[in-house]
Amino acid sequence: MTSGRSVGSVGVDREIIQLRRELSRLKRQVRDNEAIWAEFRQLEIDAVGAESLPALIHGISHGLRRAFSRVDAVAVACINIDYEVANIVDEKDGRHDIGACFEIISVDELQEIIRDETKPWLGVFDDARHTRLFPNQSKVLKSVALAPLNVAGACVGCLCQGSRHESHFSEDTSTELLEHLASTLALCIQNSVNKARLQRHGLTDPLTGVANRRLLMRRLREEMDRCRRYDHPVSCIMLDLDYFKQINDRYGHTVGDRMLVQVAEALKRGLRSSDLLARYGGEEFVLLLPETTQELALEIAKRHHREIAGLQLRDNDHGNISITASFGVAELVAAGHSDIEDAEVLVKQADAAMYAAKRAGRNRIVAANRD
Repeated sequence: MTSGRSVGSVGVDREIIQLRRELSRLKRQVRDNEAIWAEFRQLEIDAVGAESLPALIHGISHGLRRAFSRVDAVAVACINIDYEVANIVDEKDGRHDIGACFEIISVDELQEIIRDETKPWLGVFDDARHTRLFPNQSKVLKSVALAPLNVAGACVGCLCQGSRHESHFSEDTSTELLEHLASTLALCIQNSVNKARLQRHGLTDPLTGVANRRLLMRRLREEMDRCRRYDHPVSCIMLDLDYFKQINDRYGHTVGDRMLVQVAEALKRGLRSSDLLARYGGEEFVLLLPETTQELALEIAKRHHREIAGLQLRDNDHGNISITASFGVAELVAAGHSDIEDAEVLVKQADAAMYAAKRAGRNRIVAANRD
């Protein structure tokens, strides 16, 4: 009897040891997953904050290789959207050499290589198909991850990763985080192209040089689609210059125009590649902030509030002229609206918050109610 109990006890002990090992393995996996998520999130933040297309591509390439030791090559293959992408990349930028991580590719070539434009593909490296995606690559690659870059249902390129380890990128690997990163990268590339299109398509305000209302509404609809599809936050800041009519009446419209230009220049400082600044009308400006919660948008509004309050317009006839602004901040909570409806809701919420700031005494910031 004693011997039987001892054998049973040994079996229980073994099960406990196995369970503890499995628990330890699961804990390590959770920690690893959290670290991977943090790396991808930082890459998205850096992409949104890139000041130019070369900086964006350089940052993604170096960031992925820095974050993941088994990723040996990263490149971005882009369709030459409206013949703008090649021109943008060819602009002199001595700080970012992207010759080994960027390639212009035709629509037909890209479709032949990635085949499915709706989701990433992971698997064994194929010399005949995949070498084209990695320009000037000296390392022998064994596996690849190809993530299509889609904006508003159109494929504009591909984020390409390669590894010397054949098993690193495999078909059974989860692609959720990679899809998020590719979505952000596609938006930033499209935004760089949009900026190059501004003058050609009449989408800038002729006085201040920032986007006009037409471009704002176009970008808003794109952001509504991303917000609903990927559950990414998007915020809007609307500001109106206080007592601007009095400046025009007292000093003349020429001085008023100079003030608008100076305010626009102040607002442009610190813009991320995915942000959009637009003149909404008269003395009203709008900042569209993708990947931005209302809390972060409030911090951005506070910075701009201080900058505008500190502006001094020098005029030979009237000395220094200053101005303040009232701000409204809103974040979209997608709830079954259409793209156009969502765009109108977000702008109306920011507008209502801005007028609440006016009624409360001007020269202040008000956040929209999220109910």
